[in-house]
Amino acid sequence: MKRRSFGLSPREISVLISVRGGERPRKSIGLDLGVSSPELTRLVKSLESKGFVAVRRHGMSRSVSLSDLKHASQLRRLLDEYGHMNLERILSLASLEVLSCLAARPGSKRAAIVSFSGVSERTLQTVLERLRELGIVRISTNGTYAISERFALIADFVRGLDDYSNQRLAMEFSTDSVVVWQRSKDFIIRTCCMRETAGFKKTAFSAFESWGVPLFFDRNFYYHTSGSWRRTLDEVFLQSLLIRLRSARENMAILMLWERNALWRKLDRLQERARALGVDDELETIVAYFKDPEKNRGPGFPRISELKERLGREPQ
Repeated sequence: MKRRSFGLSPREISVLISVRGGERPRKSIGLDLGVSSPELTRLVKSLESKGFVAVRRHGMSRSVSLSDLKHASQLRRLLDEYGHMNLERILSLASLEVLSCLAARPGSKRAAIVSFSGVSERTLQTVLERLRELGIVRISTNGTYAISERFALIADFVRGLDDYSNQRLAMEFSTDSVVVWQRSKDFIIRTCCMRETAGFKKTAFSAFESWGVPLFFDRNFYYHTSGSWRRTLDEVFLQSLLIRLRSARENMAILMLWERNALWRKLDRLQERARALGVDDELETIVAYFKDPEKNRGPGFPRISELKERLGREPQ
């Protein structure tokens, strides 16, 4: 399922630049930008659906201004700071996708940027060259890329836009959705909803039953990604570690999944993937627990006797 785009086109950015100083009549915007009334209507509707602008009626006419939403306010600060730059090219299309990846994953290599942003290798080459020439993106000696510190406002803006678009998609899936983890355009939600769709797949505790740990919760976890994803044991286990503030019952389930499926046998592979997700500390806590369950029993972890009793009682 193709993710609905919350990105920006160069024309949309031109509209946003034209209203950064305050509310303006729509007709005046069209005259300044040299766009027809139908095209301007389409642009304004698109920006309104993305939360960037607010439209007010004045009799038969309408005026447009930047909205008060967080990502629109972040954009206003960005326009004030970098208004002298060609933002139509910097913040649109493939450039925005690359910046979104780097804002969420600073220190990414080219292959990772291609994978997470969805742009082609050739397009990435062009975008990175342009952003590096402007000083927006820097490259380290080991070949990783990041947004330069002096352009932190850009990183804040693309993160804010991703937050907004993720929340919108989550609420469209189920109105009680809560985003419990996100990175760029990938996120996990918690909801009482009990259905999967092409864009939302059960993960974490909601998928443990497939690997011998049946659970009955009044809430479910679903994963949404802008790319491709296979629901494997490794992914389901590691994504359960992304759920913070876990209950004792959820911790018990994680340890049961580990033991029942002998996950220690693939520790090297799990450690590599855990580092990429930022849950390597959580994984090491589990490894330490099984080395010395009494000494290394983390907060909310059961006693080893409780775990063994539960494993012996649950069907294999």
